[in-house]
Amino acid sequence: MIISPSAISPFKIQTFQVGGGLDPDAQAFITAAGITGETQQAAIIQLVADLKGTGSTTNNTDVWSKIYAAYPMSPIDDSTITSDSTKFNLKDSRDLDAAFRITWTNTPLFSVSLGVGQNGSNNAYGNTHFIESANMVAGNNGLTFSVSDLPAGGNYYIGGSSKTSTFAHRMAFNSSWGAYSSTILINTSFSLGINTSVRRSATDFEVYRNGVSGGTSTTNASAQSTSDIFLLALSGGGGATNFFTDGYIDFAVIHDGLTANEAKDISDAISTYKTALGR
Repeated sequence: MIISPSAISPFKIQTFQVGGGLDPDAQAFITAAGITGETQQAAIIQLVADLKGTGSTTNNTDVWSKIYAAYPMSPIDDSTITSDSTKFNLKDSRDLDAAFRITWTNTPLFSVSLGVGQNGSNNAYGNTHFIESANMVAGNNGLTFSVSDLPAGGNYYIGGSSKTSTFAHRMAFNSSWGAYSSTILINTSFSLGINTSVRRSATDFEVYRNGVSGGTSTTNASAQSTSDIFLLALSGGGGATNFFTDGYIDFAVIHDGLTANEAKDISDAISTYKTALGR
């Protein structure tokens, strides 16, 4: 695949062509996030191609069509990352709550190499403005988080929402769990990496780490959360509650339930993106 410079946009952001054609979704995100570095622009363009199944993932599935919101936590260039460059949704890069762009609260930390992390007061979080019950079909949903730094032995919600039910990804006491109600907690070995939790039906739950299955559950649970999905914490009834993440995430995705091949491809796409950025 050839990635080459083609023009200068009205925003003085260099545009790129992939395989001879400009991808409008990649360009819209690059413009909205103010990404000026050629390395970072090329990484976004490759990421979109990989998610759409036209890049270089293992199975070349179209994961893009199953994604509602994706947050690459992109730096602007080799040395700069900001709250603005990390807040935009790759699927819909408008600066609106309705586009599920993140509102950061209580000043999280931003790192070119690690992404977005908790502050010293342990009260920072990001509101995606995405509500599971309003935007997803029950029994067909999932979350993917790339965790770049997290102390072992704690009890953290990487992100999610909770009110009458829980739709979240949780790392607790040296284990990584995907939670889809008060009773669905799937245990797999703790480590950093790309963690995907999916629900394909009321009784079909599975978690993956770096595209490899880490556990399943058939417990019957189909309740949907009615709260906004938060990052770096668990939301509940309109406000961050507890279990703030004491670490960093460098990618987050809200999506439908994925097949095994799709879980592998979303992991591949994120891994290629992280490698391009030196993460």
